[in-house]
Amino acid sequence: MKKKFQLALCLGAMSCMAVTCKKQSGSGTNPPAVAVSLVNTTHLDLLYTPITFSTGTKAGGVFIYSEAPDYHNVGATGEGFTCVDDVARATQVYLRSAKFSSDTAVQNRTFNLIKFILEMQSANGYFYNFLFPDFTINTNGGTSINNANWWSWRALYTLSEASPIVRVKNIQLADRMDAAIGRLVTTIKTDLAPIPRTTKTVNGIDVPQWLPAGSGTDQAAILILGLIPISKNDAVLTAYIKKLADGIVLMQLGDATHFPYAGILSWENTWHAYGCDQAYALMKAGTFLGDAGYNAKGMASVDYFYPWLLQNGMKSSFVVAGNGTVVNLVSEQTYEQIAYGVRPMVSAAVEAYRLTNQAKYADLAGHIAAWFLGANNANTNMYSVSTGRGYDGIQSSTSVNMNAGAESTIEALLTMEMIENYPDVKIAFNKYKK
Repeated sequence: MKKKFQLALCLGAMSCMAVTCKKQSGSGTNPPAVAVSLVNTTHLDLLYTPITFSTGTKAGGVFIYSEAPDYHNVGATGEGFTCVDDVARATQVYLRSAKFSSDTAVQNRTFNLIKFILEMQSANGYFYNFLFPDFTINTNGGTSINNANWWSWRALYTLSEASPIVRVKNIQLADRMDAAIGRLVTTIKTDLAPIPRTTKTVNGIDVPQWLPAGSGTDQAAILILGLIPISKNDAVLTAYIKKLADGIVLMQLGDATHFPYAGILSWENTWHAYGCDQAYALMKAGTFLGDAGYNAKGMASVDYFYPWLLQNGMKSSFVVAGNGTVVNLVSEQTYEQIAYGVRPMVSAAVEAYRLTNQAKYADLAGHIAAWFLGANNANTNMYSVSTGRGYDGIQSSTSVNMNAGAESTIEALLTMEMIENYPDVKIAFNKYKK
């Protein structure tokens, strides 16, 4: 994980969502207030920076950190100043923006970020993660090396989502994207797909050994989301998506009345909130595979685990142990709570709503998302509608990290885009926000 600069501030009131009113000429009255869009990319635009690689390729990146109180951009000491992990997600923000189809500035920024991702691919198909301030690639760092890890799946997820959209605007870039996807897929088929379905036992919990990092369901979820758009006519990749989904299902424990209430462990016998896209990925896999069983497994987490988290003040992580059919809580952490731990839950609840059209899922999605506007243990806004800043984390009920780095800002914006796209979710969000 990237090291975060910590700045704890005493809590105070945060700004409320702005509204604009224009006086109607000659009427003597004002028209109804029009709410400003929740999606404000101003701060992300400030994090964006032009890059020229040593190859001469011109691209764009996003600074990893932005430090309060003046919100100047900062890199990660010893790692780099921008990375695939953040750039890929920033690309998705711009790509999913309502402005993308018509705003050439947004399109160009998106294309430049994609060029950064492409430039970071290595000969073995995997991606390096970090770029140093002198525009050279960090090829040796443990959080940057070109192996089967988070940043390669992030690159795949963004490129596979973006390719058909970009092709309408920029055929040459889309061709490069498809070639990069092809190189990574070839490596996945060689390195990962053939791994046998073996398990091991960790503190009484049987865990798979065929996922990334052995039992990394968090990574497997992103890999599934990246593979689905390109696997329709590929039997090997389709079988691999099913294999990944089966590994995630194996890590789901408990049910409606038994801890951890259909929660899905992240790795071995640990669950952590960050990157917990497993339920969302299972529902997407179920739809793609035509197997409602996977959808049901994903919805079980939404139905039982998410309400438990809400009722217990959210969690950042916990460790469990198995004793026969009983799962016991060994330890738990409530903090630090971060945007990257909340957005995945909103994604899953929204997907459950999209699949079923049941109001309870829209309500749950809005309830969880309200964490960003004060419905949290610290009673503090973790996203500013007026500035577009996503703040870096809740450290305790009285202390908040008010830095606004790329990850926090991006994850907040991805959440706001979902809220804006689903009116019933927005209604619930407005109901629960503070």
